[in-house]
Amino acid sequence: MRVTAVLRRQHLGNQFIYHWMIQGRKRIREDGMKAALSSKGINIVDPKDVLTPVIPLKKVPEPPSLEETFTPPPPEKRDTPCHVFTQRFSPIMGLSQAQLITNTLIRTALPPHITKRADDTHTTPEMGERVKEAILHAHLLDSHQEQLPRLPDVTKHPGWVFPVEYGIPLRRKNKTLNYQLLLLLDQVEGCGLERQLVEDSSIQVLLQHGNRLMQMKHDAAYLVSSPQPLPPVASLEEVQEASGSEEMPDIYPMSPFINCRARDTYSLDERYGVESASLHPHTVFMHHNQPRMRQSQDGFMGMSLLYAFSHAAAYAKLVQKNPTGDLKTPVTVQVVHIHCQHYHVGIFQLNTLNLTPSSQNPTRNLFWTQTWDCLFNSCKFETGRPVLQGYNPRVFNLLRALHAQG
Repeated sequence: MRVTAVLRRQHLGNQFIYHWMIQGRKRIREDGMKAALSSKGINIVDPKDVLTPVIPLKKVPEPPSLEETFTPPPPEKRDTPCHVFTQRFSPIMGLSQAQLITNTLIRTALPPHITKRADDTHTTPEMGERVKEAILHAHLLDSHQEQLPRLPDVTKHPGWVFPVEYGIPLRRKNKTLNYQLLLLLDQVEGCGLERQLVEDSSIQVLLQHGNRLMQMKHDAAYLVSSPQPLPPVASLEEVQEASGSEEMPDIYPMSPFINCRARDTYSLDERYGVESASLHPHTVFMHHNQPRMRQSQDGFMGMSLLYAFSHAAAYAKLVQKNPTGDLKTPVTVQVVHIHCQHYHVGIFQLNTLNLTPSSQNPTRNLFWTQTWDCLFNSCKFETGRPVLQGYNPRVFNLLRALHAQG
């Protein structure tokens, strides 16, 4: 048996209680000050006779919190079930499933006037440095710190509990960066005074899809509205020709509503981010604030299509007062879907709210899209210094081309 020294350790809590008890038993020692003052003719008065008694404080009731004040009523139970599409919905079949939900034909490239303007745009070195500064500020130099979610690695470290990390949350990085980019775009294009920027807007719209009822509930990080609507990308003749000649994808035996169960409790309220007939939707910025991508790039593009369709349909139904059927004036909406440094851009043209076209009315909607681009490769600290690698100026040029429309 090994002989070790006994450590004279004490319990800090018990030691503090004992010390407090000993000090509490002390009595004030008479130091002769009272007798010395009395000998000099100085009267000693009890402080309780001079000081004003303490006024008891009245307990003020706390005001109700914002959640208690603005909490919407719970959804009522309905007879007709409804498929509710939120930002948590992930299309299993990707873009093909989103096409069948929204009755949309796909164009695998952006319109020529957008790509030409993006290619012809030359960003000055000063503007490029301002974009890099915005990236560094949003991803590294922000003083805001929160507890970050733990990301388990079941492949390399199964069952390992990773330590708690603190840093800038992804939702704050996206909002800070894109707000700075929008300010730069307003300064470069000179159209900031004409447009309105709405932050954290939400839409909710009910639509009929055949014999099914579906509801779109989506939130937008930023919604840019303009006094002039975006012009249609395709003319009426082009829409009719494409609707009659091109076919929709077939995902049989799966249903377009797979992965979205019908609910019998939902709200019938409908709303749009800007309830003004003098402001029209221009560009919708959607942020995918999950640290990991659950779906593939095809599914990510399908989510962009659903976001663009929901905003265009809510505007057409609530502002233009088009309940169903073909629209007299198509609604064009641009969407920018962001995940970390990936930027996916699309342009949606809403031609009809009839999501089950027939032979008499074969009108379909159109969606121009392309693969996503990376704004940068990595942004991190190396040996205590912020380092940005792989900056891609084409993404900012493409955002400039979108912002200059209308």
